Amino acid sequence: MKKRSFAARIRYGIDRMMSKGPIAMSLLLFFVTASIVGIIGIIAYFVSDDGGMLLQIWNSLLYTLDAGNLATVSTDNLAYLILMFLATLCGLFLTSVLIGVITTGVEGKLSDLRKGFSVVQEEDHTVIIGFDNHIYALLRELIEANSNHKKACIVVLGDMPKEEMEDAIASHIPNTKTTRIICRSGKPHHNYALERCSVETSRSVIVNIQDDAETVKALLALAAYVKGKELRNPQLRFVASLQKYDYMEVAKIAGEGRAELIFAQDAIARIISNTCRQHGLSQVLTELFNFGGNELYFESVPELAGKTFHEAILSFSNAVPVALCTNGQIRLNPSMDTVIGETDQLVLLEEDDGAYRVRSGKSVDSTHICQKDGVAAMATDSLVVLGSNAKLPIVLTEYAKYVKPGTPVIVVDDDLTMEKLGTYANLEITICKEAITRDLLNRFMAEHANNILLLNDDSLEFEKSDSQTLLRLILLRDVADRTGRRFSITTEMQNVDNKRLAVQARVDDFVIGTDFVCLLMAQVSENPKIVSLFKDLLDETGSELYMKPAADYVTLGQPVNSYTLAESAARKGEIYVGYRHIDQDAAKVVVNPNKEEKITFKAGDQIVVVSEH
Repeated sequence: MKKRSFAARIRYGIDRMMSKGPIAMSLLLFFVTASIVGIIGIIAYFVSDDGGMLLQIWNSLLYTLDAGNLATVSTDNLAYLILMFLATLCGLFLTSVLIGVITTGVEGKLSDLRKGFSVVQEEDHTVIIGFDNHIYALLRELIEANSNHKKACIVVLGDMPKEEMEDAIASHIPNTKTTRIICRSGKPHHNYALERCSVETSRSVIVNIQDDAETVKALLALAAYVKGKELRNPQLRFVASLQKYDYMEVAKIAGEGRAELIFAQDAIARIISNTCRQHGLSQVLTELFNFGGNELYFESVPELAGKTFHEAILSFSNAVPVALCTNGQIRLNPSMDTVIGETDQLVLLEEDDGAYRVRSGKSVDSTHICQKDGVAAMATDSLVVLGSNAKLPIVLTEYAKYVKPGTPVIVVDDDLTMEKLGTYANLEITICKEAITRDLLNRFMAEHANNILLLNDDSLEFEKSDSQTLLRLILLRDVADRTGRRFSITTEMQNVDNKRLAVQARVDDFVIGTDFVCLLMAQVSENPKIVSLFKDLLDETGSELYMKPAADYVTLGQPVNSYTLAESAARKGEIYVGYRHIDQDAAKVVVNPNKEEKITFKAGDQIVVVSEH
């Protein structure tokens, strides 16, 4: 075995020292400089008669640090001059290298800070894992939810550079109100990245990843990271959405009891099936699901303990009780004679948490209440579906639960067969294998009912799919203008930013898939208990949102207040939520209206209620 030389070992030792970073390099240069200063000072002591050894070491240090001092050295002592000259040369070389090392080290640390490598020192914040185009809808909702908190914080973890994420967020959301947004770079399944986000001190985690396998991987990493840690919020939840139902069970296992999962396709399909049979309902659902306007909050109202739910409905001037929470169990639209317990919570539809006002006295005008019994709100018009995608079978399955037997459904798609689509109870389905063109729309709008569902093409990229949908909306608008007909359209779009363009096409209802899923995730992250309530609202069993003729509740043509409407609905076992008023062919939906304000209804106006049928 070849013996390594002393010089090789020295070089290896220096290499190891250098690889430890700027601090080690600085210490090494300092040691070398100090050694040279000391050696030159000691030699100078022996060649000079001026002063002691410490003074000569001090002089050596001064010549090393400042080259200008060399001009003051006497030329009488040549040996001393040469020594100070060497000290000055070493100073010029070593000092400049030392300054360079320190500068580089400081720049490196500043660069690390800019890249988001430091650990977030926050508590009670929301962590969003994953950065893509859906992040902006999530941030907007959480910012709105935090608007009544002075120092709210959201931490975003993405695999992009921190500066790019911050610039993108600033361009989309210039005003974050009372919320600070902090970005961190890293892989969501790495412990160091989760540590940077201080997941253990957060109040909730939203997994914003569109790939189901990667979502499951992130849930595994989160569950493993928090295991054994002291959590600020012991009930910490991980909120995630999945595109395929096959991943639901494995995602629950991966989350180890902390995962709140939303099956995106099912949620969107249920919303579509509800809105395409009840025009204007999407505006009500948007109001309930987002944090702008009115939202659902769990409130303890001790002054109503011992009173019935019927009495509670008439006890708020600016809020609507829709459910009762008893021992963690939520009952949507409970029986009107249910007595409210001391520890029960009411689920209120209100502008903000704690914004409700309890009133005393009655303002109900019973003379204008209609005594008609509650009737089922079932769709009777035929449905025309333009295009198809993977959600169509789920939409038709849900739609069939609410309509009468024999309801006609026409699906226009040039690549669809009955074998692919299947059959559905209560529906008589006809497939029109034609391309969606102006001629076809002219013919269909003249021959068929005015209820249209426009689905996007999920085989295309988001923007291309939305562009195709917008083109079809423009054609539909042109057909409406030419024929003088008015028909309602429910449409699905992938990118929330395209909603502004769709408004120009005068669409009555919008179902923007990614937007609604983000709204749900934001709501669940703020209050996990609300999951079961949303499921009840979108499920055909139990109570749901319905839009019914105002004539079934109050006298038309007479001004009535919302207390009267609430009483009329309560007598039918329903909860009055708002109304849909048609004025000069424009429909306006109002949720949680001022109960003192009087409204005059006419034929065609509708009441929004929570009802079992």
